[in-house]
Amino acid sequence: MKNGFKVIDGDGHMLEPLDIWDKYTEPAFKDRAPKVIGHVNRMLVKYGPCESFPEGNAQPRPESVYSDLEDRYGEAYRSWWSLPSRIVHMDQEGVDIQVNFRTAGGAAISPNITDSKLQAALCRAYNNWATEFSQESSGRVQFVAQVTMLDVNDSVEEIQRIGNRPEVTAINIPDPGSERQWSDDEFAPLWQHLQEKNLAACFHGGGSQRQVFGKMKGSLSAVSHAMSFPLDAMVSMGTMIFGSVLENNPNLRCAFFEANAGWLPFWLARLDDHAIGRQGRFMYGHSLPLKPSEYFTRQCFVACDADEGTLSFVADYMQGENLIFNTDYPHADALFPGAVDMFLERDLSNESRKKILWDNSIALYGERVRAGN
Repeated sequence: MKNGFKVIDGDGHMLEPLDIWDKYTEPAFKDRAPKVIGHVNRMLVKYGPCESFPEGNAQPRPESVYSDLEDRYGEAYRSWWSLPSRIVHMDQEGVDIQVNFRTAGGAAISPNITDSKLQAALCRAYNNWATEFSQESSGRVQFVAQVTMLDVNDSVEEIQRIGNRPEVTAINIPDPGSERQWSDDEFAPLWQHLQEKNLAACFHGGGSQRQVFGKMKGSLSAVSHAMSFPLDAMVSMGTMIFGSVLENNPNLRCAFFEANAGWLPFWLARLDDHAIGRQGRFMYGHSLPLKPSEYFTRQCFVACDADEGTLSFVADYMQGENLIFNTDYPHADALFPGAVDMFLERDLSNESRKKILWDNSIALYGERVRAGN
């Protein structure tokens, strides 16, 4: 709690140990697991040739990006991001609950892997490690589980296996690939089982940074990073709405992360115009029972950052609804220390502060996020 406000950090990150794949991958798949050969300042992991990274992964970002991590994170850095050190930082920041996405765990769903059974096994390994890591936090540290998208049957099986674990708050929905859309019939069982387990669908980036902007080097990498996350969020959100996924699954909750929230008013207005406004002609005779913005208000959320320049405008536009707070802890570009303090200094009403810091995350993640609190 901070200055009388309870706080949920809706988008933190795990920092996985280097031996995660050696210790947690099932024997039948261990020789095909990611091959860890080193790291960049205890943040990014380097890999040798393997199915996740056929030519290895040289980590193109310079080490200078991560040069200040020990100074900023102290004992968390020195203890390789231990749970006790994370709890200390949460207490210092005033964070009551933190929901975490993977970092190096993304190797489990590498687009280089073509075997759904291997991806599914690596997702199980990650989910088992993350469960074990979170268990001693008394519900304060939770995680967004991983599933493969190569075969929806495998993803559904994993949701059934872990869906009742108190440490699991939601499910990460990775990039489906360029030839598939979330509105395709093959994904219908995924949305159905997420509703049955009361688990939110979380869209945390996509493939555009790799597929569209991947050739940008040097300072142009900043352009790639700035464009790709909002673009991926807009594409996923538009597909879920215009593809009738939200219409057909009214109890499905979705959220879009690590893209700021400044684009949201523009995108909702543009989607509405393309559904019922002057550009609705591009619907080619199709129609939606609700406006896109109404589907968003009913079922969707976007993570905002304390330092983004348009935050006050977006919060006013949304009347404090449908936005959740995040820190991105403990990444190099995270607002740490001081993210909660910075948020509370923004020109927002106390009602909006309460909604963004707590209420909206409860609405997104459901009562399961309150475990132990």
